[in-house]
Amino acid sequence: MQQPDQRKPFGLLPTFKGLSISPIEVVASALAIGALLLASMATTDLIGYSLFVPSLAASVVILFIEPGMTVSRSWNVIAGQFLSAVVGLACISLVSTHPGIAAMLAMALALIVMRTLRCLHPPAAATALIIVVTPSAAHIEFLFMPVLFGSIAIVAFAWVVHVVERRIPRRWGGRREVERIEA
Repeated sequence: MQQPDQRKPFGLLPTFKGLSISPIEVVASALAIGALLLASMATTDLIGYSLFVPSLAASVVILFIEPGMTVSRSWNVIAGQFLSAVVGLACISLVSTHPGIAAMLAMALALIVMRTLRCLHPPAAATALIIVVTPSAAHIEFLFMPVLFGSIAIVAFAWVVHVVERRIPRRWGGRREVERIEA
């Protein structure tokens, strides 16, 4: 059994050493997804497709729950998501008659590309699969508007929240420093 962490944000949420989340992070993660969904709903009628990629929700979780992990670095999130989307689009374009093969190929190649370019981000592999299995996502515009824009937006939002959070007293849920954890 793990020892309770001394950080008890507002005394509301149980925290354990290594697995803690403050109310600030909970609210911020909800706001990040809400902002992406609002942008998606506002523009869906104009452009004809959604600007929301569900795998970005997993990225938000990683950014707010474990900001010190290597997979939470800005490069990992933005490049991992974008490059995996490019891989997914390439795979479905090349093997469009066999979506199952395209999905397997997309997953394998996305992992190879992310590992080679040192931008491993697990939710990005799901982005590659989403593009393969969702016909409305299989076009080049989808790479830039929902994937790249969404990745940059959540990284920027998380960065601002973590900067603000460091200024908030620890007893109120603030985080003084983020320790880098190699994954």
